[in-house]
Amino acid sequence: MNNTSQSKVALAVETSGGRGSVLVACGEEILASDSFKVEQQHGVQLLPTVDALTKKAELLPTDFDEVYVSGGPGSFTGLRIGITFAKAMAFALDCKVVRVPSLDVLAQNALELEPEPQRVISIFDAKRGNVFGRTFELRGDLYEPIDEPKERAPSEYLAKQSPATILGAGVPRHFDVIEQSTGIAIAGSDCDFGRAEWVLRLGARLAAQNNYISLNELIPIYIRKPDAEEKWEARQAAKASNSK
Repeated sequence: MNNTSQSKVALAVETSGGRGSVLVACGEEILASDSFKVEQQHGVQLLPTVDALTKKAELLPTDFDEVYVSGGPGSFTGLRIGITFAKAMAFALDCKVVRVPSLDVLAQNALELEPEPQRVISIFDAKRGNVFGRTFELRGDLYEPIDEPKERAPSEYLAKQSPATILGAGVPRHFDVIEQSTGIAIAGSDCDFGRAEWVLRLGARLAAQNNYISLNELIPIYIRKPDAEEKWEARQAAKASNSK
């Protein structure tokens, strides 16, 4: 396919959670999409899936104009895989990249609920008894954030946001706390993982606002440093202290 129209050819990648998905689109039209067959195997499945979808859509790699990638917070490994892939696309094919906040992607799953809730909370498990969370209000045809993504104590956070519907991969891990929270409804397991279709929709909107990200700035949105990095820094600090 030779992209001679004004519509941009884009690739949307969602690897922030256990279930990965990818799609290719021309403008708002989804040309081909697929979800990974096995959870937590993004590194193995991403490239073959992109290759298969590109061929199915009768595209060449050089046809892509933009890459929209779910950027975090979420699974540290999954985010690194998606971000590294987006960087490679941008470097090799001169694609522009949009990094889409993963909690924002998750929130859009509530658009498929009946009725659509007015307020939605999306969460990932942050370990240590906490969650990475963000709250959204339905405005028009999308859920818009009303606070910043932060690491939070779930019981206190939910009490402040009630009434609301909650979704995300952190729900099963914190089910007991959520169930005991007044005014908090659980969306259901079908809403707990981000989808490439919402990465596309939010990414295209950000692209229209010229919110692209440079390769130097293209890193996962971790909110908190990965555990391995915190442990390494603690070891280095201990060594420095012992050497004094």
